[in-house]
Amino acid sequence: MKKHVIAVITGDIVDSRSLSSPHYDELLKQLKNELTSFEASNKATFDIYRGDSFQITFFCPRAALKAAILIRLKLKSNNYKIDVRQSIAIGNVKDLRKDVKTSTGQAFILSGKHLDEMKSHRLVFSSENKLLNRHIPIVVKLLDTHLSSLTSTQSEALYFYLMDDSQTHAQLANKLNKSRANTTKILNGSEYLLVADSIHYFETLVREELNHD
Repeated sequence: MKKHVIAVITGDIVDSRSLSSPHYDELLKQLKNELTSFEASNKATFDIYRGDSFQITFFCPRAALKAAILIRLKLKSNNYKIDVRQSIAIGNVKDLRKDVKTSTGQAFILSGKHLDEMKSHRLVFSSENKLLNRHIPIVVKLLDTHLSSLTSTQSEALYFYLMDDSQTHAQLANKLNKSRANTTKILNGSEYLLVADSIHYFETLVREELNHD
């Protein structure tokens, strides 16, 4: 049986049951919209189950980290003070089915296993590839700590920047309904260039190691 190398994100929303019913519905709508956008642009497939849990499979593994960060920033940018746990794994899959939950392989096993083991962390990475597993987890751990410290305003600004890093600060300011100077200050506080560089490092390492476009 042919094997494929994929990336899998398994995640759930933290303390989602603390929300009122309307806010909970809005949060799930935001999550579904975000996952749907990846499905449309990154050759991915997703499933939402048990209300606030989800799994998304990327046929282009290097897209996974940026997607996980965008999901987290989107949910952190609202006023509900809600965060999300996500376990990214890259590995082989033996039986990739249309229904994500019934697919099998090391990527799914690693992603689910490390989500179950998460305590205070919100973002982790694992892989059966030795080089990736040696170099990427520490980068993801540092990103996790940084993302946890962001305010909702910083999260929103960073989200819009990562969606299209060709935008000027003036264009971003219009989306945020803030002055250009204030937008620059918010972006600098979010360490937007460092986050972008970390994503680029991940993408480059995964592409070179897996020989995957």
